[in-house]
This record gives sequence, structure tokens and C-alpha cells, in this order.
Amino acid sequence: MLRNKLVIIFSFLFLSTGLFAQDDEKNIVEIIDDLTSNWDETAVLLDSYDGLKNYCKNRVVRNEMIDLLNQIHHYDTVLYNIVIHKYNTEKNKEAKATIDDINTVEVDYTTISFIKFLRTECGQFNDIEKNYSREGGDTYQEEIDRLEAELDKYIVNITKRIDIIDEHVHHLKGLKKN
Repeated sequence: MLRNKLVIIFSFLFLSTGLFAQDDEKNIVEIIDDLTSNWDETAVLLDSYDGLKNYCKNRVVRNEMIDLLNQIHHYDTVLYNIVIHKYNTEKNKEAKATIDDINTVEVDYTTISFIKFLRTECGQFNDIEKNYSREGGDTYQEEIDRLEAELDKYIVNITKRIDIIDEHVHHLKGLKKN
């Protein structure tokens, strides 16, 4: 089972190299900036009950969000390889911090864990709509508030990590896409 998942992940990474080839002319700092900006905008949209509803009910929105996360993870891997080389040659403290933060994103906030989290949130959204929306009132709003608090915590954490990596790339001198 784990082996099959790894094969799928590595196959996607292999295939995604060709999908992202159009960005080869951009340097890694510009790419990370663009992806961070796109994520920050997406996170604002997702970080509400209505945003979650849009994610849960709209396949196009869901696929675009997942595609963005796949791009972020792809370029985190590219950045990781560039920064690990920099760290190995210069023992730069900022490079080490960048590596550690990339590892956190790649382990704790994978696209699969994001999808799993939001699938659970969509289940709770559907439950709230099915069991509380007709009644309206305080209970309905309490359930929405509870769900938004869970959603906000996760979105804030992943956004903070992505933003930290973006900050790191601006403090590292001489980063280019190899």
C-alpha cells in the first residue's frame, strides 16, 4: 500500500517536471513569490464557511486549489535541492533554516494531508447543512463558528509555513534555478 502511494507520488513528480517546464526561464525566487501570492489569495477565499462551501461543492475550485498545492510542493522540492547544495557548500544558517521549514511543509502539510483534512471539513459542512440549516438560529451559527475555527487554524498554519519559506528565499543570496 505504502509502496503504491510512493510510486504514484514519484510518478507525479516525474510527470510534473514537464508540466512546469514553461517556468524554467523564471528564477526560483520569482516562482516562489508567485506561488506564495497565489496561495495567500486562495487561503483568504478558503478560510470561511462560504469558502469551504465553494471548495466542497465546486470541482473546478477544488482542482485548482489542489493544482496550486501540487505546484507549491513541486517548487519546494526544486528549492530544497538548490538550498541543500548552497548549505553543503557554504554552511549558511539561513539555508539550514530554509531546509528545515521546507521539510516541515513537505511532511506536515502535504497535498494528501490537505485533501484529507478538507474532506473531513466537507463532511462536517454537509452535516451542518443537513442537520442545522433548516433550524437556523444559534445552534446553526455555533456549528459554523466551530467549523470556521478548525478551518482557520489549519489554513493559518499552512499559510504561515509557505510565507516563511518565501521570506527565506529573499534572505538567501545568489539563488537561481539551476
